Amino acid sequence: IHCQSMNISDLTGIESFTALTELNCDDNQLTSLDVSNNLALTYLDCEMNQLISLDVSNNATLSVLACNYNSLTSLNLSSTTALTNLYLQEMYNLSSLDLRNGNNQNLYDLGINNAPNLYCINVDDVAWSTSNWTDIDPQHYFSTNCPPSAIQEHSFNKKLLKVTDLL
Repeated sequence: IHCQSMNISDLTGIESFTALTELNCDDNQLTSLDVSNNLALTYLDCEMNQLISLDVSNNATLSVLACNYNSLTSLNLSSTTALTNLYLQEMYNLSSLDLRNGNNQNLYDLGINNAPNLYCINVDDVAWSTSNWTDIDPQHYFSTNCPPSAIQEHSFNKKLLKVTDLL
């Protein structure tokens, strides 16, 4: 289904298309999208909406997810074991991302930029992720168990800038 740029605000009923393999609904007015019943879905482009909720919890066959320019605060991709391409640019509200799907080495194209509220990204293997996924913001880091609070300080270097004696 290709329904991009059609000013759509609701895709209720999409869950009935159980054999759906490709959905391109970018550049609409969607605030939520539940494709968890679309078990055959392999490609989802939901960029440039106003998504605050995206449910891909049962989409094990999903290989491409383009979700740039949305308002999601969290995204759990732990069930997307076939994921090979993930695009999450310009996600100013994203603060929680779980990529622990047991198959991170198949995810060869990862782009997470301009997500200032995101610090820790849950992954299967920190060393592998750090070496292979470099298209991320400077404050992003990988962990196998991110802290529950989205706003955590993570710093590799701390320097004393200035000491002033007020007395």
